[in-house]
Amino acid sequence: MRAVKILQFLLFFFALLSLLSLGFPENGIKLTNNITLNFPSFKDIFKNKDIEYANISKLINISIDTSNNEKLLLYPPGIDTNLSAEMRVKLHRLQFPDNDRSVLYSFLESLFRIKHDNNCVKIMHYGDSQIEGDRMTSTIRYNLQSRFGGEGPGLVAIADITQTQSIQRDVSSNWKRYTIFGRKDTSHTGKSFGPMLSFSRFSPILKDSLKNDSIFYTAWIEFAPSKLAYSKTKEFKKVSILLGNNKDKVNIELFKNDGEPVANDTIEANQYFKQLSWNFSETPEKLIFKLKSKDSPNLYGASFDGSTGISVDNIPMRGSSGVDFVRIDLKMLSQYINRMNVKLIILQFGVNVAPNVVDNYKFYEEWLYRNLHALKNLSPDLCIIVIGISDMARKTKNSDTYESLPNIKKIRDAQRNAAFRAKCAFWDIYEAMGGENSMPSWVFANPPLAGKDFTHFNGEGARIISQMFVNALLAEYEDYARNRKIINKPDSNNTKNGKNH
Repeated sequence: MRAVKILQFLLFFFALLSLLSLGFPENGIKLTNNITLNFPSFKDIFKNKDIEYANISKLINISIDTSNNEKLLLYPPGIDTNLSAEMRVKLHRLQFPDNDRSVLYSFLESLFRIKHDNNCVKIMHYGDSQIEGDRMTSTIRYNLQSRFGGEGPGLVAIADITQTQSIQRDVSSNWKRYTIFGRKDTSHTGKSFGPMLSFSRFSPILKDSLKNDSIFYTAWIEFAPSKLAYSKTKEFKKVSILLGNNKDKVNIELFKNDGEPVANDTIEANQYFKQLSWNFSETPEKLIFKLKSKDSPNLYGASFDGSTGISVDNIPMRGSSGVDFVRIDLKMLSQYINRMNVKLIILQFGVNVAPNVVDNYKFYEEWLYRNLHALKNLSPDLCIIVIGISDMARKTKNSDTYESLPNIKKIRDAQRNAAFRAKCAFWDIYEAMGGENSMPSWVFANPPLAGKDFTHFNGEGARIISQMFVNALLAEYEDYARNRKIINKPDSNNTKNGKNH
């Protein structure tokens, strides 16, 4: 072949590639949920883009007490002791609508009175896969229980896709889990999903009324304190089972330790939400529930708490964007909130929104606002803190470097706008962890603080970032406690106008 023919072919080939580059979508063509076809643009080819990772060295200098394998508190313990000056310098503070800190006052007041009222104050931590296995929540729980008292891991699902580090759980093989979030389950179309937005059953869901000749189904659940849990999480004195929606009576036997009988209860057919509770003078080494019925109730979870102090529920919702609450029976959730004395809800979502790259996230802001508004109406003194999306990174097209997804800030802004519109507090985890291109710094830290998916914190990273959140929350508490008499004056304009203190 002559040289001129080769040149003509190469020119034609490069012209074809140029046209393809110009017309190819910037975000690629999505072939499946996990596979996207990309093609480099002229900008990607010729632009020498230097990626500078965030410097997080000042954030991760946290010591570990190896004597008991537990994280040292980043503040001196004791309810009357303030955060150290060093920790206050490192604080990344909570944000408030119009700088109105009063949206958190009812929760902070419950903390202030917790030892005087001699009751248990519960916090519910909802989130996506970022908090699965009790990551983040466990450190929040440990610090608050260390300072304000309390024990136990809180609410735990019966059947789940992941194990939790805070309690050992084993169940018979016939349990099935149903959720309102994630993949749609066409076998259940109701709204009775309970406080975890999920439930478990040991018999099939009956679409019609129970037949007289139905067979009996049996199942068992076994719980025991986890060796991986923090010390106060291993202890609990009150155990509750949450259930409902059974078309026939159900027999529940409870045994402890080596088979010592504790209770033998029969629950009549029940459409509504019901709670069974048992108290113990000391933490059992093991608890075994045995259930028998013609129709399994919906089991919404088991809660392990103390009689006083703080209890914190870890409620991971893999695949959710935090907009599923308006689809459930909110009356049932309200019953749980009031019965269990829930004073604070923490919502932490966003990683499932990021794959949907669009120019404007106003739609997500509206969805999230609707859900926050609905939750705020469940109890008159319920407070909510929204934790925004954390940094997520992807590999650049023509190098071995990583950069933040282009839509993280837009999603964060939508979450903050929704929180402020609903009169909720907001914590910017994206800025707290270092901002743009910070996730690669967490992944490449020594030791690593996040997974190779450049999305999720690992155990150590989760402890660090959740400790930063705890410090921000305690800073608000200490400011409130210091100015409480001024804030709560009947004629004070501070509460009315939401001034700073």
